[in-house]
Amino acid sequence: MLNGTRPSQRWVVLLVVIPIFLLVVAFHRIALTSKSPPVPALSPGEIPNFELQLQFWNNFRRVLDSNPPGTDPPKRLKKTEDVPFDPAGTYVRPDLLLLPETDIRRMRKAHERVVRKVKSDSSGLDLIYNAGTKGIVTAAGGTYLPSMLISLRLLRETGSRLPVEVFIASKDEYDGIICETILPTMNAHCVVLSDLLGPSISNLQHYQYKAFALLFSSFESVLWLDADAFPLHDVADLFQSAPFVQSGLVTWPDFFVPATSPTFYTITSQPIPPLHLRPATDGAHLLISKKTHEKTLLLAAYYNYYGPSHYYRLLSQGATGEGDKETFLAAANLLEAPFYAVREPIRPIGHRSISGKMTTHATVQYSPADDYQLTSQGIDRAAKPDPMNPPPLPIPQPMPFFIHSFHPKINPVVIFGTPEDEFDDSPIWRADGKPTRAWVDDKETVDGLVLGGEDREDGDVEKEFWSQVRWVACMLEDTGFKAWRRKGDICRRANEWFQGVFEG
Repeated sequence: MLNGTRPSQRWVVLLVVIPIFLLVVAFHRIALTSKSPPVPALSPGEIPNFELQLQFWNNFRRVLDSNPPGTDPPKRLKKTEDVPFDPAGTYVRPDLLLLPETDIRRMRKAHERVVRKVKSDSSGLDLIYNAGTKGIVTAAGGTYLPSMLISLRLLRETGSRLPVEVFIASKDEYDGIICETILPTMNAHCVVLSDLLGPSISNLQHYQYKAFALLFSSFESVLWLDADAFPLHDVADLFQSAPFVQSGLVTWPDFFVPATSPTFYTITSQPIPPLHLRPATDGAHLLISKKTHEKTLLLAAYYNYYGPSHYYRLLSQGATGEGDKETFLAAANLLEAPFYAVREPIRPIGHRSISGKMTTHATVQYSPADDYQLTSQGIDRAAKPDPMNPPPLPIPQPMPFFIHSFHPKINPVVIFGTPEDEFDDSPIWRADGKPTRAWVDDKETVDGLVLGGEDREDGDVEKEFWSQVRWVACMLEDTGFKAWRRKGDICRRANEWFQGVFEG
């Protein structure tokens, strides 16, 4: 017993016990003051590589949180104008933000620290994914789930069997019937971001989910699709296409001239590029290799983490679609990473009112493989032909590859659940109350749409689209989709409209 121990032995015991006690106290104090959330012991929702993903996130979150811009958000004098892009045009870059010089210096220092961390091979920021895998990633939840289901059904109609990961912000937006019953039958599954990000998810907004879904996807090669975007052909071909194999990053164009603030280039220590190089970026589609563009994704995630407060405004100055869409090319440019930006212009489809005004309900994007075949020969279809030196033969148009049905978001309970006389700008009702197709103009663009996959008797892409909308409407109503509680007759209205337009 201690009481019977000699004095010399007692001192030896104290010399051993006291340091241990101090270490325990110190560790306890560190644990209490640490900002890191507790790490879950198990893998919620069977998230692939869960423990490794958590370890990566803890490392990366420290980089993000320790390098904030450190300033008030830039003040915008006014919203920039949307100027249609023409590669032959002459443009003046808008400069509409106010940011004091001291704030610019502070942001530049934080940015430099992040870039050093991203470039370092010893910073513990290796992305976690299953080598050699390919798949499709999207983000949905709550009211966006029906749009995602429509797009997924159309994806499978093309013959694509690639796996799909559907990222959902939190359990609040999770639907058990869709995630646990319907999606597995289509080789898709839900990943709840809050299971990985913990309390950090509460600070993220809708446009920020994409960057983090790409970070945490288990695929090495990823096609990102917005929840309301779908392909017309098997997307497996994209991963074998020359532009992706050679660059590892493919983007698609928007309608307008880029509106990145000159202050962004000052903060990131880059020369200001001319505006005629390429249009702004369409954020609905992105093809990227995590193996070749790991650092691009990390830096883009930094821009998105501080996007709503700083970087979205710096990159777009209030332009249409301001959000994550410019962050990926911005990161690739700064890191001098290769990319291929599709040149074939985006095209609108919709219908005209009685007065002749065109309302765009969807957009069409084109095959990067076909586009690359042209650009590699020095042919740029985005440029207007020289009337004094016309090409000897017509230049073939690349194959239409994606449709983004964004205006409005196609949620059957809204489209079919709202009386037509209360829905201003409806895609399916004319001003006189009669049912109509949504995609009528531009006729040349609409006539060029073909849905690939198995041989089909009916090549009507819009009919197939609304057939899937109708299927989702009836299926979710039958299964008691929680977001549609106390909503009735959606299936009946969808059937009546479909029969009136396509079978009448």
